[in-house]
Amino acid sequence: MPLVFALLATLVLCACEPVVPVAPVDTRSFEGFTVHSSIPEDPVGIVYLFHGTHGSADFALKIETLDQTNELVERGYGWVATESTERTGNRRWQVFDPSIATNPDLARLSRLHADLIDTTGVDSATPIFGIGMSNGARMVTLFGQAFTLAGYPVAAVAPFNGRAAPSVRAAGGLSVPGFWVTSINDSGSLAQVIADQQDSATLGVPTRLMIRAEEPLLPIRFTRVPAVDASEAAAVYAALLGTGAWGSDGTRVLDLEVTVELLAGLQLPTATGATPAQLRNQVAAILAVHQFVGFYRVALADFFDAHR
Repeated sequence: MPLVFALLATLVLCACEPVVPVAPVDTRSFEGFTVHSSIPEDPVGIVYLFHGTHGSADFALKIETLDQTNELVERGYGWVATESTERTGNRRWQVFDPSIATNPDLARLSRLHADLIDTTGVDSATPIFGIGMSNGARMVTLFGQAFTLAGYPVAAVAPFNGRAAPSVRAAGGLSVPGFWVTSINDSGSLAQVIADQQDSATLGVPTRLMIRAEEPLLPIRFTRVPAVDASEAAAVYAALLGTGAWGSDGTRVLDLEVTVELLAGLQLPTATGATPAQLRNQVAAILAVHQFVGFYRVALADFFDAHR
């Protein structure tokens, strides 16, 4: 049996550990907006998290986000997540105004940072980092650029599956070290992210570019979801195989658009405590479409370490 298939066969019989926070998460309200955070007594850095369109501070509590922040927490970082000022409509960050004084999101983030300095182990010299997904990717580039210009100690940012904010592009590119991530099947961001990363690199700014490849379908992927055991993961796997979109070795055999259409109407088995959204997010991660993933957790944490 070829090595790759032997490895896959072994993985099918195993289970991934469920992804849960490795440190307590504090939830509170700041100026009427939800804030989740996990900050040690003396953090080596503070990481701001930015959700995508229709998102909230709960982006921080998603499985793939926790997979990333767990790695950072274990290295001594703290993290904090709040939400866009716009809480109706598309619930998006305001990415067109680069001024901390007049952009309501940037202004509130500056006040939130001051509050963290007053109430946690964060101080004025603590390196600042950011991670953002989609609309949050634009926001994290705007945040990084604007806070740097205002004198904050921004060390690096990580935009996922979204391009730089308009003012950042107008300035010639991101001037903060950036860990750029996109996905091979994310047609909406792939070319744009590559172009924005290259603009930043042309400025001489340290960057990395990661293009997420599609994964084979394996049942172990679903045991990352708390409350999904091996037998329940196998049921989800069987339901997905039943669409005909994947072959018995886990390789997708149908066109991506056809696969997405089949999945849209598919009722996935759910375990106690698991939600259809959690399972579908794992499928999106497998397909390497527009989805945040913790796959680069070590490489991203290494990048942050190198720039603090």
